[in-house]
Amino acid sequence: MGALKNLCSGLIVILITVAGFGCATSPQPKSASIPDWLDAVPKDNKYFYAVGISGQTRQAKNAWDQAILRARAELGKTIITHVTSQDLIISSTRGEYARQVIKALSDTELNFTEVTERWWDRLGNYGPANYYYVLVRLEKKRAEQILKDLK
Repeated sequence: MGALKNLCSGLIVILITVAGFGCATSPQPKSASIPDWLDAVPKDNKYFYAVGISGQTRQAKNAWDQAILRARAELGKTIITHVTSQDLIISSTRGEYARQVIKALSDTELNFTEVTERWWDRLGNYGPANYYYVLVRLEKKRAEQILKDLK
C-alpha cells in the first residue's frame, strides 16, 4: 500500500510539473526595429508625408484603419501649414479652410493618398505596446489641385 501511495504521489508531482511547463509563457518574438520615419517624417519635393497612430483595438484591421485616418488628418494639417507658410491667399477663414482641406482629403483619400509603410510596435519599443503606426503620402501636385478646387 505504501508503494502504491508513493507511486501515486510521484505521478501527481510529474503531472503538476508537466502542466506547469505547458502553461508557461513562450518567449515573445522580437519586434522589428523602429522605422526611421517615426523620428523624422520624410521630406522631398514630390510628396507631403504624415504619420498616423492608433492604439490597440479588438481587431488589428480596425487599428490599421484608425491609424490611416489619423495620418490623413495629419497630412491635411501639413498641407495647411505649407499653404499658410507660403502666404497663399485664402478666401475663407483659416479654420474653415482647414476643415475644407481635411474634408477634401478624406473625400479623395482612396484615389490620391498612399500608405507607404506600416509598423506594429508589439513590445512597446517606441511608445506604448501594441500601437500601430502608418506613413502616408500625397503628391504635392495633387494637393495643389485639391487646394485650387477649394478656392
